[in-house]
Amino acid sequence: MNCLRIGAMCLLALAVAGGFAKAQPLHLQPGSALIYPMFDSRPGFATVMSVTNTNEDRNACTNGGLDGDVLLHYTYYGQPEDGGVCLEFDRFELLTPADTLSVLADHHNPEREIGFLVVTANDPESGALIQFDYLIGSAYVANARLDIMWCYTPYAFTAPATNTAANDVCGRPFIRDADFTSPLCFDGLDYLTFPTQLYIDSFFEEDAGVFDNVLSLMSTSGQDFVNEIDFYIYNNKEDRFSRTFKFVCHTAVALSEISGIARNLGGDPSEFLKETGWARMKGRNVLDLAGNAASLPKDDTPAILGVLVQIVNNRFTSGSALHYGRSAPGIATQLPIQ
Repeated sequence: MNCLRIGAMCLLALAVAGGFAKAQPLHLQPGSALIYPMFDSRPGFATVMSVTNTNEDRNACTNGGLDGDVLLHYTYYGQPEDGGVCLEFDRFELLTPADTLSVLADHHNPEREIGFLVVTANDPESGALIQFDYLIGSAYVANARLDIMWCYTPYAFTAPATNTAANDVCGRPFIRDADFTSPLCFDGLDYLTFPTQLYIDSFFEEDAGVFDNVLSLMSTSGQDFVNEIDFYIYNNKEDRFSRTFKFVCHTAVALSEISGIARNLGGDPSEFLKETGWARMKGRNVLDLAGNAASLPKDDTPAILGVLVQIVNNRFTSGSALHYGRSAPGIATQLPIQ
């Protein structure tokens, strides 16, 4: 199970294993929770975070609100330049039917950070989490002059809301019977689960200043745990190179920092003008900060999501959320985020 507690100052890991097949996040479809694996509001950068409410229902509820109203809970987890990891800052924003909201991350969240963002749908009256599979969004990363550099779409998680028997005043199911003090759980019951594997479909062999690749990853394990990731790089001759990569909470690193193979793929140079490769990654272990295995169920591994940025000649930049998949259906590999 993968859980997130809104309101805590740090992320703490709690693990619960599961043994049934669960759905995964959606690509380019609406959901009740959106996860943006990367925002950058450090000096010199700006990120425009957009969320749109595709529900156009303007029928009145018994409390005078509208069926299509939704209260958005934004929770930023960031790493300030002056140190610290997974510092949390949150805000609430009301969206009316067919409304859209774009914010600058550094204005919405006053910390000058790089990190990740979670947005959930909540009942405007009680603040409790609700099933509201109407949220879509995007992130545009720019320089300080707001010259758009690249963009990506967040991972969307629908809410089956199978743990509830109650609705809000507009008839929308609460998640876990209006319990908004417990963690968000990406367990296939409250929200869809995290994927077990991530993929980079293609990247150019790194050549500093000519072809650069930056991978951003977020995890659900929090600042008190280290995520150990199995990382596999393939060249265009099907050769596989493996590395183990570790990070806490959130990271943004060059592929060559994970493995020097990204700078020297050793593939077939005649296949294309520049050698290309691809990569696969999956969570392996969760460790404490001393490097020891955490006391968690054996079949639980880090839950991760990510974005890849590719830069050409220090000028042209493109980015996208990573592809995802499962290694074995029905295996619970997610950790809570709290």
